[in-house]
Amino acid sequence: MQAFRPLLWRHARRTNRVLPYYVYGALQHNYHGPHKEYFQTPGQMPTPDTTPYTGPYTPPSPPSPTVLPSPGPSLLRRATRSVLWATLFGITGLAAGTALITWEYLQPTFEPGSVEDEELTAEIGDTLESHPLVEALRDEGWVEESYYAGKINGPGRGQHLVAETLTGTRGIMMKTFKHPTLDFTMMVFFLGFGIEGWPDVIHGGIITTLLQEGINHQVRNLYKHYGKQHSQFIAVDFKRPMRPGDIYAVLIPPAQLELQLMPDVFHLQLTAMLLHLETPPRITIEPSEDRTSIELAGRKPNELIHALASAQVRMVQDVTDARMAEIEAKFEEERRLLEEAEHSADE
Repeated sequence: MQAFRPLLWRHARRTNRVLPYYVYGALQHNYHGPHKEYFQTPGQMPTPDTTPYTGPYTPPSPPSPTVLPSPGPSLLRRATRSVLWATLFGITGLAAGTALITWEYLQPTFEPGSVEDEELTAEIGDTLESHPLVEALRDEGWVEESYYAGKINGPGRGQHLVAETLTGTRGIMMKTFKHPTLDFTMMVFFLGFGIEGWPDVIHGGIITTLLQEGINHQVRNLYKHYGKQHSQFIAVDFKRPMRPGDIYAVLIPPAQLELQLMPDVFHLQLTAMLLHLETPPRITIEPSEDRTSIELAGRKPNELIHALASAQVRMVQDVTDARMAEIEAKFEEERRLLEEAEHSADE
């Protein structure tokens, strides 16, 4: 160890030796290669690139073709299709409605005198009693007559105007009122379910019978002093159809006395109106014109009138048989002249 000490000391002195400054320049080119240094002034520094990085270049894809919406069917085709659908639904609805009405019309009504018929008759009577027109007539002082009350349950009789198979709910239930001060008569009635001439339409003969019944009632109660009714000529103008199961009224104004052509014979002119009302008509006397006006309550009064009747009634007083023969001969002569005049007019 002592032998190696001078060698180690020389090596230590070599490593700790301070080199002169001119040697540092030579040391820049050692075994690591030359060391390069660049010197630039601030004004000569390059401008930084601010372009964002977009990655590798991708060529743009070609535009996709534009798909136009389908124009659909033409206007004529759409209109034709709509008309066909509307026609189909209309025919289907009409057929279904007709079938329903026909089925209801073919259903048999309750047998007269059955428990169901009596219960329904009682309900109809209550409905007629509480109808607005009946209550209003009573409130305004119209006098109710019981002319038809005794004919409800008579043997072989109907419900007032009809008999046999048209009894009970199949016929007509009626009430009669008289004006307290004027010669006006009003008949309020319920139309049953056995007097149809067509499904859901009242027979025209029933309408004529109702109008004629009102005229006869007026003559019998107010014009007995002219004698007995000898003959009657009636003309009916049907305005609107009437439905079963509803309440209507017949209004009969005072009669007009026509010219007396022979002694003991009087001619009365009467009018009857078949109405669908819920309030009584307004009756006004006009003394200056010697007439009476009738006003019907409603937005369209003409639609309330279902039928009008005009009748000529011949009244003959109580005379002898010889006198009656003379009157009959006069009537026959008058009828013959009237037929000849009509025949000449036709030619």
